[in-house]
Amino acid sequence: MVNVKLTKAEMSACDQGAALRWQMARSSGVADQQKAPQDNIDLLGIKAELAVSKVLQLPYNPAALGIDNGTDMWAGDWSIDVKASFHERGRLLFKSKESFRSDISVLVTATDEPSIMFVEGGISQKRFMAEARAVNLGHGNCWIVERHELTPIEEIWLAITKIRVS
Repeated sequence: MVNVKLTKAEMSACDQGAALRWQMARSSGVADQQKAPQDNIDLLGIKAELAVSKVLQLPYNPAALGIDNGTDMWAGDWSIDVKASFHERGRLLFKSKESFRSDISVLVTATDEPSIMFVEGGISQKRFMAEARAVNLGHGNCWIVERHELTPIEEIWLAITKIRVS
């Protein structure tokens, strides 16, 4: 796990990007997945994506518009989907195995400090398909992998770096 601190400027960009994302999704007819009124899932997602881009040294624009297609960023030809949890003990979760469309998914968890995110680790699509477990968390079955089962983000960074320099 890597602890990532977002600057005030980055937090401001995340706030603006989250507002744009929320407006775009609602105007496109995408249902709000927010479970509790105080939770801002769009802001959480953008902060998580920015944290991953910082750790993996990948380009990222918090204000990029468009509906989520299952890929948040690219490392060369590897597509990366960032998943975020409001809970420090969160787990990587997909509603269905088919919704895991990227090559890699990375889990980021929020902390009590709004500007600090934990980049937990990641998993390849192939490994997720083989190892994920179906659970019902109260909204029907979903597929999960626990944090401790993920590949450490440092190993993912090393693999991406080796590809980048070869």
